[in-house]
Amino acid sequence: MDRVFAWDHHHSQIVYRIPGHQYDDGREDSDLSPVWLPAEESDLPEGVTIEDLRKVSVKD
Repeated sequence: MDRVFAWDHHHSQIVYRIPGHQYDDGREDSDLSPVWLPAEESDLPEGVTIEDLRKVSVKD
């Protein structure tokens, strides 16, 4: 499954989601209800930098 990375400007961190993934707690990641998880800069694909990421605001 491909991860989609973004910059959470609300928390100043890299986040990712896996569209279509169903989590053990019953949540399903969809475009209408994305499940953003924290990531590290080292998780980014080769050649991708923080400046390349789109900005999102992840709610607590």
